[in-house]
Amino acid sequence: MRVAFLVRDLCHMGGVVSATQNLAGALADKHDVEIVALRKVRDKSHFALDSRVNVRALTDLRAHSPAYDGDDPLAHEFPVRYPYPESEKNPVVSRLAEKRLFSFLADTDADVVVSSNPRITALLAAAPGGYLKVAQEHSMPGIYTASIRRLLFKEAYRRLDAITVLSPEEQERLGDLVPDVRDRIHVMPNCIPDPGGRQSDGRNKVVVTAGVFKPHKNFLGLIDAFATVAALHSDWQLRIYGSGPEEAAMRRRIQEQGLYNHVHLMGPAFPVTAEFAKGSIFVLPSLREPFGNVTVEAMTRGLPVVSMDCDHGPRNILTHGTDGLLVPLGDTDAMTAAIVDLIEDDGQRLRMGRQARLTSERFGPGPSAERFEGILTEAAAVRKLPGTVDCAVLADGRVQLDLRPQEGEEGVPDGLTLLCRDVRGKEKPVALPFTGDRAVVPRLGMLAEGLWEFVVVSVEGREKPLHAEHCDSGSLVAPDWEAGTSGLEVLLPYTEEDDRLRVRSRVRVEHAEVHRIETGEHQIFVEGEFWGGEAVSTRDAVTAVHRIDKHRVLSFPVVWTDGVRFRCEIALEALVAEHGEEEVWDIWIQPTGAGPAQVGKLVTDVLEPHKVFRYPRPVRERVQPAVSTPRTGRRFLLGDRRARTLAAPTRVEIRPYYTTAAQLAFKTVTL
Repeated sequence: MRVAFLVRDLCHMGGVVSATQNLAGALADKHDVEIVALRKVRDKSHFALDSRVNVRALTDLRAHSPAYDGDDPLAHEFPVRYPYPESEKNPVVSRLAEKRLFSFLADTDADVVVSSNPRITALLAAAPGGYLKVAQEHSMPGIYTASIRRLLFKEAYRRLDAITVLSPEEQERLGDLVPDVRDRIHVMPNCIPDPGGRQSDGRNKVVVTAGVFKPHKNFLGLIDAFATVAALHSDWQLRIYGSGPEEAAMRRRIQEQGLYNHVHLMGPAFPVTAEFAKGSIFVLPSLREPFGNVTVEAMTRGLPVVSMDCDHGPRNILTHGTDGLLVPLGDTDAMTAAIVDLIEDDGQRLRMGRQARLTSERFGPGPSAERFEGILTEAAAVRKLPGTVDCAVLADGRVQLDLRPQEGEEGVPDGLTLLCRDVRGKEKPVALPFTGDRAVVPRLGMLAEGLWEFVVVSVEGREKPLHAEHCDSGSLVAPDWEAGTSGLEVLLPYTEEDDRLRVRSRVRVEHAEVHRIETGEHQIFVEGEFWGGEAVSTRDAVTAVHRIDKHRVLSFPVVWTDGVRFRCEIALEALVAEHGEEEVWDIWIQPTGAGPAQVGKLVTDVLEPHKVFRYPRPVRERVQPAVSTPRTGRRFLLGDRRARTLAAPTRVEIRPYYTTAAQLAFKTVTL
């Protein structure tokens, strides 16, 4: 299998770069692997890379390189589709790199293309290639910027075959954020190979840690904790490897705490594992850590770990009390106590160090390659499932789905199931069998009110969302089924922008369906059918209930024909008389012996009635409350001081419309 990893570059020091290179090397045992970088600015990566992995740089920005691209004007232009950060003053990923990425995605013969960057994921998802498309999320998508979340959650993720995250917690969280892709989210911890070399013997009186010096890494908190450690054990020291924007603040804190003989900022180290071997305890003070490569790297050297129990990495690496100690998030005193505990108990420290070495093997190349291959195998099997249907609403309101075989297949597999899943996750899924290539969803008593998605499920339990090649809801224009006493149930299938099939289910115990609205000079006529009532009465009424003040209610008589058909006249003067600056009235019907029911537009093939059905807007004059003005001039001088009343008429427009919930409403607006 040919596997291509897409990265921004391999030139910066970060966990994503090392994790990508490590996994590429692990897969190279059995597969043809390459890493495609959008840019190259230095000669070598900071991290070791398996020589069997080919590296391709789409743009070379090294001035001394024969392949230097800096003379191309496009190398200095911002990209068109690559979602670069708005704060960038100069493009990190250029228009030239973007164009070459498009060419690669169009021409590559890779079987699998993997994005390790959320911005690249947006472009990979839109690419036309027939290869498997996989996104690796090395962070927490829920904390991405709003613009990136919108690109991924609304568009890109839906077009991918698989999405990997670093922990089960993140799998659940992302599934909650993007329920449409829950079925294709897999847990894939980072690959951390044992680099070899010296192991820690647990005897050196050195505590080590490493990372980028940023606030969420909480190195200031660790320095504070070590003030107590040093007071109790002055022969121990703390070494912090790395660099970053908090370095000056960390140096100040060391001076303020008087720890200049005990805490040392060692700078970056490559490889850092050689330095870890000099220590006896590793501490991860982070307040947020999707995984924590350095934690496993320290464990490969036989170091026990003290870690904040932050989201989500540490608890998925460590077993508290076995290979390390987890302390409550943000609890500096607990972190101090855990460090002291390991310092003072040699036996526990050495025992945990040995177990940490064994734990680290779970994240080595062999298990990581098997885990990733399993994800690709699953994604390929799901892709082979039929996922396209022809959908139609039958004359009786049932929804019929006819599966189309996958390209190159003569038919569909046996034993498939149609799974109807509530998009909100509130209702239990409904499973219906496919008979051959056909499944039928009953209109009555099956799907609760809400939005439902359709998924095909194989005998093995694999799931694939259904997309509709054709979606015919024409029978809802004039349905054969009639209003009755059992209430209203109607299914309206439709497709999303990516052709994913959904159905909107409306279930009402009582409902008044509008068939016709006619505006007159003095009234608006509303005609329709009532669903759910067993009897009608001359005492029945249509009511207009004020949107804000529910105690304000206007009542209008109903005329019934054939038991279920009704006609009502909404007097415009009644609406105008209650008018302020702007009022909204929701329309209900109140039959005798039944509960109030919305008057609206549900039995239709129109998904959003409020955007389609528009009616004339009559205008009426309303006389404002009298305005009194004192008499002036000659009559005043002659003794006529009576007040004169001036009428102030106001023009009011009455706007009939349907709400987003398809209920009829009237808005009165002063012109």
